[in-house]
Amino acid sequence: MGIVFMVKQYDIILPTWNGAKYLCEQLDSIACQTLLPSIIWIADDGSSDQTLDILSRWKSNSDLSIKVLPRLPQRLGSCKSFERLMFESSSPYIMLADQDDIWDATKAERLIHKMLSLELQYGMHKPLLVHTDLRLIDAVGHPLSSSFFKYQKINPHLDHWLEIALQNIVTGCACLINRECISQALPFPSEVVLHDWWLALVAARQGAIGFLPEASVSYRQHGNNLVGASGLHLHLLWRLFQLFDQKSMDSWIGPCLRQLYAIQRRFPVHDPVIDLAFENLFSRSPFLRLLASLRLGLTKHGFLRTSGFYLALLFWSPSTTNFK
Repeated sequence: MGIVFMVKQYDIILPTWNGAKYLCEQLDSIACQTLLPSIIWIADDGSSDQTLDILSRWKSNSDLSIKVLPRLPQRLGSCKSFERLMFESSSPYIMLADQDDIWDATKAERLIHKMLSLELQYGMHKPLLVHTDLRLIDAVGHPLSSSFFKYQKINPHLDHWLEIALQNIVTGCACLINRECISQALPFPSEVVLHDWWLALVAARQGAIGFLPEASVSYRQHGNNLVGASGLHLHLLWRLFQLFDQKSMDSWIGPCLRQLYAIQRRFPVHDPVIDLAFENLFSRSPFLRLLASLRLGLTKHGFLRTSGFYLALLFWSPSTTNFK
């Protein structure tokens, strides 16, 4: 991996919120990286536990450069906190960290090696994102699954921007992004569902996504997870119940379609057929919505997920302001 040492700088961005229970373990795993970051940027989002005390003690005892942003009067939430931190860093590469995971010691080195290989293929001026698989652990660190993608029945190689329109394949804590991807992703439009999903869409639309099949992080599953990993069949069963409630249905398929429209708005395809399809995604006519989705080739991972989406699309009642 000698090519890795051509890289002089990467930053880590880490939002925190009431993360005292697991934060030390995550910070220690960052400090053990075989390739250390230049700066760790941290923004606390109004913690009421011992998170700030832990950060203060860890900063005092660490040789790493750690910059903690001033607390804001109101909470931003996870997505906006990551956006805020991205604006602060000027590094050519950024790694995203959650407060409750555990990184493998070689995580940064492997991801940067993959990034440099991708840059040799596509050039340094393309938005690029690389990511890995994750192993799943429970709240106390016991193994749940050796592969997030196998557990979720997701194919990480389906990475065209329209292939990830309905279902994200990138988990932020297992990815690295280059400066061009950051520049083109910022500022986040209001339609962004998840920060890592938006970054993946930008990279897929304007550049490329690279994948390493081995896990580089232990992804902790617990009651406070914002997203986490859930069993497929239970998830689909819950979605079927949502077909009977318009508000729930809109929260299911509306956000991903509005986010997709935001990508098309920022990076237009300039194809009249595609433009019409995007407009018809939000048509009052179920038939036009169906044709538009088929025209764009929108699918999820697996027959059941995709069938569920198209079934919901037929019953959905989008408002005229859904994509504006």
